[in-house]
Amino acid sequence: MNTQERFGSRAGFTLIELLVVITILGILMSLAVNGAGAIRSQARTAQARNDCTGLSTAIRAFYTDYSRYPVAISKKDDAPYEAGTDDAGNSEVLKALTAKDTDINPRGVVYYENKTARKSSTGGWTGGLSTEGALYDPWGYTYGICVDGDYDGSLKYSGKTLKFYAATPGDTDDAVWTPISGGVGVFSLGKDQCSDSKKNFAPGILSWY
Repeated sequence: MNTQERFGSRAGFTLIELLVVITILGILMSLAVNGAGAIRSQARTAQARNDCTGLSTAIRAFYTDYSRYPVAISKKDDAPYEAGTDDAGNSEVLKALTAKDTDINPRGVVYYENKTARKSSTGGWTGGLSTEGALYDPWGYTYGICVDGDYDGSLKYSGKTLKFYAATPGDTDDAVWTPISGGVGVFSLGKDQCSDSKKNFAPGILSWY
């Protein structure tokens, strides 16, 4: 009996062998997809932190040159520029820092640069400066900005989505806003954003200066 005759009956895979191979391939593909997702998430988080730090630095540089923050002179309090999906969110500050608003930045100095934001499948912006001048985080939301508008050395932030409390979270009747020492706060609310409920602390990515 020749070799071909002896092994002819084993020329193909059995059904069980095929199912085992398919199962193993499915597990490997699942691990690869999950690993790639984790890497993308880490990269976005790192980018958001870098953007927060870079924007804070640019605002402080503007303050050094002009002895005021890059906001309208009529702005006299610490009311924040909220994070969201609207270009109006932080565009006033960014237009001043990129020298597109010469009323606030009459010398035309460019204090901040970033890549152009990408259009998402839903028509929104992600990861950079939009054509309207707003700065978006990697998840498609504008960065929130808070500046010391009354120049008292602290930030009294009580925004719609990011909150700081002196009282225990959940104590909605007696919660007290806690001033934060510093002149500039820049933040991203992260992938999941933040609840506006007083029962939860904000889980966002923060960079306070």
